[in-house]
Amino acid sequence: MAYLLVFHGSRDPRPAQAMERLSRFLRSPVDAVYPCCGVAPGPATLSPPPEAEPHQTGRSQLAPGALVGTASLEASGRPLHEQVIHFGQRAQAMGIETLQVIPLFLGRGTHVMEDIPAALATAQRALPALALNLTPHLGHHPGLQTLLRRRLETSSNQTWVLLAHGSRRKASNLAIETLAKSLGGTVAYWSHSPNLETRMIQFLQSGVHQFTILPYFLFAGTTTDAIIRATEALAERFPQSRIHLLPPLGPTADLAQLVVDLALSQVPPSPPPRVSPLQRIAFSQAV
Repeated sequence: MAYLLVFHGSRDPRPAQAMERLSRFLRSPVDAVYPCCGVAPGPATLSPPPEAEPHQTGRSQLAPGALVGTASLEASGRPLHEQVIHFGQRAQAMGIETLQVIPLFLGRGTHVMEDIPAALATAQRALPALALNLTPHLGHHPGLQTLLRRRLETSSNQTWVLLAHGSRRKASNLAIETLAKSLGGTVAYWSHSPNLETRMIQFLQSGVHQFTILPYFLFAGTTTDAIIRATEALAERFPQSRIHLLPPLGPTADLAQLVVDLALSQVPPSPPPRVSPLQRIAFSQAV
């Protein structure tokens, strides 16, 4: 079995570096480094993951020696279907018959619903003997709720906002809003309405001057840098406010475990709704 992690891609090198680190958690320490888009594999080997973030006993893991690669929709130098073909040919040369493609996207937007399936359909025609299986996207995993709850526990603020990119697809935004509400928060969007400034004004009008922003992004990059600048500008504009900005999810062992679950088709059912200790101000009911 081979596994291909598909992410958005960026001219900023940090997301690609984070993706490679994330893939290290999925590989055996003796696996060869194989970037699917670019230079051919060499004799280099991966060192074990840092001791501070090991896989915990009892967690699911990929089989030793599993082939793991990464591909991106943008800034890769070649279209996604060519990256899939290139990696698929490598897998076939190793006698592998099935390739699991895991979309590392938090929202169920156009990339997940249209772009990636179209690229796989094109690649499948060039790889008729290789089974290409598309797993659910990362945002589908109910374990994200646990990861977000742990992040929020690092802040003493009871009011918080989940800042997501946003999508033209209402169903994608609705899923994010449902996630935020299940944890007792509300949503703002970077590219859609309501944006962060609108939410901040609503907080202040409701008498809330301290709140936390949790960026719903995988890795640090150009957008998270812009979020930092926007948050600083809002803090200067509204000096009576106190904003706690958390980092994005990052390439951690816990996040890698969710990817492993998707790769192995071992995604648990969504947990039942629960009452969060975090408080929501009244206007969040209208999200």
